[in-house]
Amino acid sequence: MKITTCVLALLISLQTMAGTTLNLDYGAILKDLESCKRSFYGCTVEQELEIARFRGTVLDSYTLDNYLSQDKEKSIFVPLALDNSELLTLAAATSLGIVAFSNDQELMNVVQSHKSNITEPLATVGNFLGTGQAGLGIAAGSYFLGMYFQNNKLKKAGLFIVGASLASSIATGAAKEAFRRERPNKGDGPYQFFKDGNKSFYSGHTAQAFTVATVISEMFKEDYPVVPYVAYGIAAITAYARMHDQAHWASDVIIGAVAGHLITKLALNAMTGNKENRSGIEIYPGVDERGNFMIYLEWKGKQTQAPLKCSKMPEGMKKVEACLAEGFAKAAR
Repeated sequence: MKITTCVLALLISLQTMAGTTLNLDYGAILKDLESCKRSFYGCTVEQELEIARFRGTVLDSYTLDNYLSQDKEKSIFVPLALDNSELLTLAAATSLGIVAFSNDQELMNVVQSHKSNITEPLATVGNFLGTGQAGLGIAAGSYFLGMYFQNNKLKKAGLFIVGASLASSIATGAAKEAFRRERPNKGDGPYQFFKDGNKSFYSGHTAQAFTVATVISEMFKEDYPVVPYVAYGIAAITAYARMHDQAHWASDVIIGAVAGHLITKLALNAMTGNKENRSGIEIYPGVDERGNFMIYLEWKGKQTQAPLKCSKMPEGMKKVEACLAEGFAKAAR
């Protein structure tokens, strides 16, 4: 009798537990998991993967690579290598800059001779878009839109604009102090350098505009292919505005545009954990044998990676699962 009673009690308990399990509020659980999207920076790698597992979805390779490449270490990587397309851009811009430098006065005369009632407001807009206030406004707008719509990409775009703008402004300030080129509005011609108080080379407004344009382009070009054309087209208005107002020579704005673009590409690579596998310098804190705080610099060459074995498998879910397993195994080594 006692055994029968115990068995009945056990069955009732199991039924109660099953009922409780079936009545779980999965919507509330998912909402709790996704609360990270409303946090300052967004969801961590683990949280994004947990949400994906809970939803039963498979992350696309680009998103998964973006999550897995986030640096967990307390170090800063400063990439110093350009890829082939960036080297080509640099070479073309250098050639164009040399040609412009040789004809700076003639190019300035052309711009000044074509001023009109249409170009005045255009230049006003372009000058504003090249200011730090405009950059911060765009960054804040992108971030808070990302918060409102729970869109990590928008939030990260805002944060990346701030970081890239800081890197670009440091490089711009160094160039201005080094060359001290006289501005066109002084009237002494384009070849006056190394004079105190002059900061024409290169254009900081143009560099800032192309910094914002590069971040927006890199973040959204895969989703919306038209974005780079719009972003860089708007940035070009700032370059024109600086010549329109005789604040910079043509060579100033050309180099400013290229510097803003390339420095931002390097900054983005650093802020995303060097997912493009560039060579550069690793900066990290440490302690010497006497217990003194130290900053260490270490050169990191480009890592050569063998292709995954799963790449030879036929397309399908088995290939996805095999590649994920192989990728996690490599990361754990």
